[in-house]
This record gives sequence, C-alpha cells and structure tokens, in this order.
Amino acid sequence: MTTQSPVYYLDRMQKAADEARLFVRGMDGAAFAGNKLVQSAVAYSLCVIGTAAVELLEKHPEFAPEHPEVRWNELRDMGKRLLSDEASMGVEDLWTVVAHAVPELLSQLEAIRHWRAEGE
Repeated sequence: MTTQSPVYYLDRMQKAADEARLFVRGMDGAAFAGNKLVQSAVAYSLCVIGTAAVELLEKHPEFAPEHPEVRWNELRDMGKRLLSDEASMGVEDLWTVVAHAVPELLSQLEAIRHWRAEGE
C-alpha cells in the first residue's frame, strides 16, 4: 500500500475545517448551543481533522517539526477526546474550537500550502 503525501492529509483537514465553519455560518454561541444537529456535524468535522492529523504524523513524522506553528498534539487529542467520550467536550468547548481554533487552523494550512508551493 502506498503512503499518501502530506498534501492528502492537509486537504482532508482543510475540507473538514471548511465544512465546520460552513455549519456555523451566521450563528452565534447561543444559536449553536441550541442546535444539536449542528453540534454533531461540527464534532464530526473535528474528528476528521484529528484523524487526518494523526495519520499525517504517523506516516510523515518529519512534518510536525517542520511546521511547529500548528498545534499538532491538540489536534490529535481533540479527535481522540471526541471519539472516546463526546460528553467530555461541552458545547462551549465545541463553540470555542469552531469559532476560534478552526479559523486559525485554516490560516496555518494555507500558509503551509503557500510554503510548499514555493518549493519548501
């Protein structure tokens, strides 16, 4: 079986992050707190991000030290936390992640892509 390139995992992370932001477009924290369907969709997207981060780091261990601006351990742990005990991440935590950490991650992924496009 061939190993996927880092770009494959970055694409998965970016797609899931974009979807999470789309799910909450036009919402504030109160609207999010009252919508279990959107909470579940966001949680799923965060699990995808975490899983892609884990796979990227397992298959390309050199990648994290090359990009220390990304909080790789937090991404990995977030996915595990959501999968092991969804109740351990409250609605407020989910909102904070999707409202603040996900946009930051999208900026970081864009910077990595730009860096890679210029020839590393």
